[in-house]
Amino acid sequence: MSIKLSFLILSSCSVIFASSVVLAQCNNTRADAEIARGTVFLDANQNLLKEPVEFGVAGVVVSNGCNTVLTDSAGDYQISLAPTEILFISKPADYSTPVDENNIPQFFYRHYPNGTPNEINGTSVEWLWPVIEPTGILPDSIDFPLFPSTMANENFLAHGFADTQAQYGTGQDMVREELVNPLIGNPYGVKFGLTVGDVVFDNLDLYERHKAMMGLMDIPQWYLPGNHDMNFESPNGYFANETYKKHFGPTYYSFDYGNVHFVMLNNVEYAGEGKDFGRSEYRGYINPIQLQWLQSDLNHIPPEKLLVIASHIPLIAEANDGISEPTTGPNTENFSELLQILEPFEHIYGLAGHDTSNSFKVEVNHNHGWTGSPWIAHTLAEVRGSGWVRGPKDLRGVRDAMMEDGNPNGFYVLKFNNTKLTPEFIPFPSGPDGTNRMRIMLDPIIDQAEGGSIHRGSLSDDTKIVVNLFDGGVRDMVWASLDGAADQLMTYTVRTDPFIELLFEEFLNSDDAYPTPDRSSHIWELPLPAGLNIGLHHIVVSSTDEFGQTQQGTFSFEITND
Repeated sequence: MSIKLSFLILSSCSVIFASSVVLAQCNNTRADAEIARGTVFLDANQNLLKEPVEFGVAGVVVSNGCNTVLTDSAGDYQISLAPTEILFISKPADYSTPVDENNIPQFFYRHYPNGTPNEINGTSVEWLWPVIEPTGILPDSIDFPLFPSTMANENFLAHGFADTQAQYGTGQDMVREELVNPLIGNPYGVKFGLTVGDVVFDNLDLYERHKAMMGLMDIPQWYLPGNHDMNFESPNGYFANETYKKHFGPTYYSFDYGNVHFVMLNNVEYAGEGKDFGRSEYRGYINPIQLQWLQSDLNHIPPEKLLVIASHIPLIAEANDGISEPTTGPNTENFSELLQILEPFEHIYGLAGHDTSNSFKVEVNHNHGWTGSPWIAHTLAEVRGSGWVRGPKDLRGVRDAMMEDGNPNGFYVLKFNNTKLTPEFIPFPSGPDGTNRMRIMLDPIIDQAEGGSIHRGSLSDDTKIVVNLFDGGVRDMVWASLDGAADQLMTYTVRTDPFIELLFEEFLNSDDAYPTPDRSSHIWELPLPAGLNIGLHHIVVSSTDEFGQTQQGTFSFEITND
């Protein structure tokens, strides 16, 4: 018996079966393990069946979630596989994989002979959401089709999405309005999208609708699970993503595109129902089995390639202006172990989500025990911002889900040029020319003129120009020009955004309340000179970020007689 790959899913690694599931492990000694065999082949007619005239593809990495093997010259492989393990390949750069009706790549086979167990470690489990159904006995041959592709181009674009995370149907409506509608037809010309976790917010019943909506973009969509994608009734972390795996596939995996090796890590470790890690039911942690898989996977990758390490929880998050008390977001506890595995590689970039209060770009360098070329660990601004229940609604009925740091919610166009990645943040809603990438205001705000005003009245003596360069960071440069004078370099500072402070106070205790402001990692200040004349004044702000991208913004205000 052979199998055609049409709907395949990845798990983590081995478990020992007795009368019930007992323990996770990563070796080839399980009594119930079998040898999986098959062929990775070039499916020239794209019918998902290997035919005699179709050739195998050599050198493709095949994994059981613990170990890896390479296909031989005929495209054949064999590897141990036990119940509840997932067999998957790492897509080579010169090929594409089949996708399902929702554009989810199909590169894996779930080996669940009896389905997701209802008894684990002697504990009965009542699964709240649908889990994996029985797949039957191991097929004689598990074949993986690949399609011919022009993916070898080293310059390409991809979308980056963090935390779409709707909890109810109306939140999913807002995802459709904010994210999906503008990207139907692929206006940016990207090759695929990456979602780095929290696909939904605990309501796993929304998966079907979410997949269908994202599929409208008509590009492959690669997913990761987050802490809100778990089956919380699971007694342990091993079975914490059964519903996610049923719908999306891998909880961790890799694939190649151009000169980039994408490593999709699951660094959300669930303690289990009724358990915690001393402070939370989950933590940022890459378990040892996954680290072993990663080491084996990277053994096949040339060190000169660009590694993109995607995870849900940030690998590391911090902001420091050298004066204020540093602010730090959530981190991965065993980040140092990951760094040891990454040591041979010259070019690395990290992508994560999870932190709805702030976006960070941390330069990983010798301060973190890294001796190679510095690289960026980027906590992305989120699609859902501070949540689809925060802030007032616009005329569409979509809430202003601004993040706690004053950054609007949005998405990314990831620009790849050989081994260089440049992330461009696109805020919601984007202006007609796409340049609304910063907010300029005065702090304190102008005392209103009699009868009310907008930026018209009298100034305080200590008024500053304050700029929030969305998704910026400490290595960016920002300048301000007042009334056509020469540019002045603004001062980077870690502080709360006065704009979100005002909105927080205005909507406090209402149904449209904003979240409590949090200090931002992308604020710049410049004091206004004393004794400005009565009348109109204007400010032009320009910026250059650490990737060489430039932005410009303008602002005007009016001083009146007291």
